[in-house]
Amino acid sequence: MSFVLGLLMLIVTPAALAQEEAPEDTTAPVEETVPSVEVPVPAVEIADEAPAEVEQAWTFRYLIPTSLVIALLVVVGSIVAYFLKVVRTRYRLIQ
Repeated sequence: MSFVLGLLMLIVTPAALAQEEAPEDTTAPVEETVPSVEVPVPAVEIADEAPAEVEQAWTFRYLIPTSLVIALLVVVGSIVAYFLKVVRTRYRLIQ
């Protein structure tokens, strides 16, 4: 185990010592002057209109919720049927 640690130190140490730090940037920031350009005024103003709300299709409004309710009823019905057919027959009432 110590051999592996020594070998690892032998490999990693020279690589760590060989790394040079990046020189700090000592140059002053150069200010660039942007030429001022006069923007022409548009001939016709166009008002930004908010997009109209898209009405959902009837299939999305009615069929999706109906399908979810039917799927829920099928799952609940399957659970009830399982307990009535399988679990009830496991146990017998002794009188």
